[in-house]
Amino acid sequence: ASLLQIFFGFFFDRVKYTKSLLFTMYVLEAIGVSLIGISTNFWMFISAVFVVRIANSAFHPLGASMAGEVGGRSVAFFSIAGTIGAALGPVFISLYVSHFPIESLWVVSLPAFILASFLLRLNIPNRTVHNSKFDLREVAKLLPILLVVTVRSFLMSVVHAYTPIYVTKIRSYSISLSGLLITSGMIAGVFANYLGVILMETIGAKKQDLAAFIGMGLAIFWLISSKSVLPIFISFVLFDFFGFLLMSANVVQAQKILPNRKALASSVAMGFAWSLGDFIATGYNSVFGNDVVLSLGLAIPVAFVASIYFGVVQKFDTK
Repeated sequence: ASLLQIFFGFFFDRVKYTKSLLFTMYVLEAIGVSLIGISTNFWMFISAVFVVRIANSAFHPLGASMAGEVGGRSVAFFSIAGTIGAALGPVFISLYVSHFPIESLWVVSLPAFILASFLLRLNIPNRTVHNSKFDLREVAKLLPILLVVTVRSFLMSVVHAYTPIYVTKIRSYSISLSGLLITSGMIAGVFANYLGVILMETIGAKKQDLAAFIGMGLAIFWLISSKSVLPIFISFVLFDFFGFLLMSANVVQAQKILPNRKALASSVAMGFAWSLGDFIATGYNSVFGNDVVLSLGLAIPVAFVASIYFGVVQKFDTK
C-alpha cells in the first residue's frame, strides 16, 4: 500500500475534485473494517485488510497536499492528527477486544460512514491543478528527501520492533509497559511534528537533520544502557521525539521542491520512503534479529553516520 502511494500522488495532482475523493476513501475504509469482522475465510479477511490499507494509503498524499496549499504548519497539523490517531489506536484496540467480539467491528466503521456523509455537506474548495507535462527529472530533485526519510523510517522501524522485546525479554518487565512506551512515544511525536516545521523554517534542514539523528543515536544508546523503568521510558520517548522532528518537516521540504506537484511530493516523503525504510529494516532484522541488544546497538552508528551525511556533507538545505 505504501509503495502504491507514489502512484496515488501522481494521479491526485491531476484531479481537482477533492470532496468526491475524500468521500470514496472514507467509505472504502468503513466497508473494509466492516468486512474484517464478518470475514468467513482467510482470503476474504486479507482482501478486507487490503481495501483498508489501500484507502488509507491513498488518503495520505491527498490530505498532505490539501494541507500544503494552506501552508507548512498546516501540514504539521495534518501529521499531528494522524499521530494522535496512531497513539490512541492501541489503547482503543485493547479496550475494544476486551469487551466486544470481532463480529461487531461494523460498529467501529459507523463514524467513518457518518464523516463521509458530513463531507458531502461541506464546502471543500477544489485543489489547484497544474497541467504541465510530467518530467522524471522533477522526481529526481526529491532524492535528498527520499534518502533522509528512508533512513529515519529504518531507524524507527528497528527501534519500535525491538524495544517491546527488549523490555519484556531482556529487562523482564510486563508487556503493558511496552504498550505504554509506544503510546507515549507517539504522543511526544505530536509536539515534535509541529516543532519540527518551526525548526526547519528557523535553522534550516541541514542543522535540523544533524540534531535529529544525533538525538536518535544518543537515545538508543541510553535505551540499551538502561535497566530501570524511568530511564527506559525517557530514552524511548526522546528517541521518538527526535524522530518525529523530521516527519512533517520532510513533507514540507518535498512540497517546496515540487510546489506544483504537492501530492506526488508528499507521497515520496511519506508512504514510499516509509516503505523503503521498512523493507531495509526487514532485511536487517532477518540477519541480526535473534540478538535484540545487538540489533538496537547497530542502529546507533547508522544514526550518527546519517547525522554527518545529512547534516554536514550533503548540499541540500532550506536556508
